[in-house]
Formats: sequence, structure tokens, C-alpha cells
Amino acid sequence: MTRNVPDAARMLNVIGRYDYHDPYATRGQPDDWGVDMDCDLRGLRIAYSPDLGYAQVDPQIAARVREAAEKLQALGAEVEEVHPGFESPIEIFQKIWFTASLEVWSRSTEHERTLLDPGLVTNARIAERWSALDFFRALESRARLTQRLEHFNQKYHLLMTPSVSVSPFEANHEVPPGSGMRDWEEWAPFSYPFNLSQQPAASVPCGFTDTGMPVGFQLAGGKFDDVRVLRACNAFMQAYPPRFPTVPDPAQTG
Repeated sequence: MTRNVPDAARMLNVIGRYDYHDPYATRGQPDDWGVDMDCDLRGLRIAYSPDLGYAQVDPQIAARVREAAEKLQALGAEVEEVHPGFESPIEIFQKIWFTASLEVWSRSTEHERTLLDPGLVTNARIAERWSALDFFRALESRARLTQRLEHFNQKYHLLMTPSVSVSPFEANHEVPPGSGMRDWEEWAPFSYPFNLSQQPAASVPCGFTDTGMPVGFQLAGGKFDDVRVLRACNAFMQAYPPRFPTVPDPAQTG
């Protein structure tokens, strides 16, 4: 029988290897990232947090993700609705991200600066007024956030959230037009916490809005627990493969 190996595992079999050229590379990766992908979810403890306790989520997205949580439970996982208990770390992320943007800005020539993304430039100019102490404190806060999440993962194997908080919006916009948002982190409140904690996370399609826009949920694991994340995502995808909805064509129904 052909072994089921998700594309993510195939990719990691190529790029998920230790390389001394990369100062951030770690040792101890599995020989095969796709091993035992067909295992079930019995005994897996999943913490389901609809909004991490602070995010504003589109109601249709929230409904699809809740349905996905019920499906994971039907597959044998133990799913409990609970928040990990931290406030939005957006300021921590911005201190680090905007400072990195400033570094790019500062070493760019005048011509190169005209080619930079406008959002990156805005972030860089905000970071100009911060000090090295501000940056160090952000790193300290990042360490505390990581510690809290790692402690949370001692009780729960995975943390489930929506992938993003809003439906897809028009191209060439950093934020949904008319939303009042200023930066992408505001509509991606489930991404940057795990960018900060360096914990593996994967997005899984789980349905569509009434207008046919895709919805996904996210599963995040403890540090270096990538294989467990892959197994859970693969189990859901095998049991509930995406099926595109039939959406009326406005040109034919107008």
C-alpha cells in the first residue's frame, strides 16, 4: 500500500535539515518527516481558543473553525475550549519587526529606498525613535511569552485557533479597506504570537464563508514538535478534504 505523505512533509524532507551555514538551524530532525502520518488522533489533547482571549474574529470564520473543532473531536482528539492566558503581544512583535525594518532601511541606498514596500518604510520610521533598551525589553517579553506557551503545552499537545481573523480582501491592500486597521498584524493576531515563540504552526482549510471565501484553522504545537502538528493536520485533511462551494455568479444573478 502506498504510504500517505503530505506535501509539507515532502518539503521538510528537503529543507528541514541541519546545515551549519544557517546559524539558526537545529539538530535532531527526523530521518523522514512523513513517518507515521496515518496515525489517528486518539489521546491527542487540543486546546481550542476561538480568539486567544483578545482578538476580534469575523463571525463566519468563527463558526467554521468551531465546526472544525467538533470534527477533530469526532476523529478522536480531546478538544477543550480554553485560552492560553496571555495578552496580545502585538507591541512585542512590532518592536522586533519594525526594528528589523529599520535595519533594512538604514543600509539601503536612496534609490533602493524608493523601491521598498511603503508599509516597511512606515514601520522603519516608527522604529527610529526607539532605543536599544526598548528592543532589549521586547526580547525579554518575548522570552516570557515563550515560557508561558511552553508551560501551556505541558497540558495540551496542540493549540487550535482560526488562521486569520478576517475574510480575504482586495489585492494590493495591506489591511481590509474601511476596517480602520493600519498594519497586517491587526488582522493576523494568530500568527505573530507563534512567530515570537518560535513554535511550529500550520494552517488547515476548513470551509468557506457564505460568499465563497476560504476559511482555515491553525494548529500550533510546542517547540520542535513539528511532526505532531503535521500528523494532526494530515488526519483532518484526509477525513475532510476541501470541497469548493457553488457560489452564484453575480453576472448571471444580477
